[in-house]
Amino acid sequence: MMQTVLFALLSVLLRSANSVFDRWSYGLRNQSILVLNFANNFLPFVLLAVLLLVTGGESSAWALFADPRLALFALSIQAVGFAFSAGFRNLPVAKVNIASRVGDVLIPIALMLCGRTVRGSEYLFALAVSACSLLAIRPGKEGEPRTVVRYAVIITSAVIIQSLCGELFFQQEQSPELLKSLGVTTAIMFWRSAFCLLLLVAFRPSLARLAQVRALFADGPARLNLLLRSAFTVGSQITFVLALATGQRVIAWPILNSVTLFSMVFASTFIQEHPERREVFAMVAVVSLALLKAAL
Repeated sequence: MMQTVLFALLSVLLRSANSVFDRWSYGLRNQSILVLNFANNFLPFVLLAVLLLVTGGESSAWALFADPRLALFALSIQAVGFAFSAGFRNLPVAKVNIASRVGDVLIPIALMLCGRTVRGSEYLFALAVSACSLLAIRPGKEGEPRTVVRYAVIITSAVIIQSLCGELFFQQEQSPELLKSLGVTTAIMFWRSAFCLLLLVAFRPSLARLAQVRALFADGPARLNLLLRSAFTVGSQITFVLALATGQRVIAWPILNSVTLFSMVFASTFIQEHPERREVFAMVAVVSLALLKAAL
């Protein structure tokens, strides 16, 4: 259980940094969600593929690319990525955190309906993490309630579908070593990139979108931003897969879905969206709960 918690926390920290990049790109600079999602998936895929080749990935790892269950899981992960991207475009990081909390309560129920055994203590843990996250709410602040509710529905639907697709893949008859392999992460990033590229082709790029593509490579700070985010994405995706492959997924999901809570601290440092004390307290409470659960 300790491995699950540590992998999940590391994944959350890396993804939290990426959330700040996303809030800055989508919300403050109004950049294209499709263009940036493709770039943010394709470059990490290239890095992972090179790493898999250098480390001499086995044929069984490469065969994962053709696994329809893994492809479905990857598409569900990308759907969550789009849901959060839309949230960051229209809401500050703290409000996106509030909008994403409902899924923590509903995911264990969805897993139980799929035949997954969920112990009472595991469900109480999910409820406790959600409750700690909701400590960050302050009524009457920026962000229309209807907008928060709208994105709560969008994000919750996406994360529930993601958890079900993840359960479908990780319950297959494969060795634990293969499920934890670099090939899984590489194949996920391949399918995420392919899905984004398909959408780019389907929705013909506008002149503004083409200009944004050129800016990603022509502008020095934009290139640095892309490279840093790609490095964080590689690390976060590897630890994400490792957290789920350990088997304690009811424990992992509430932690993995707490990304925006941790992002508030990064947002305060880099884009001046300062967290309140209650928001910092909520983050500390989530970390403490996770470590306590791992120690028990």
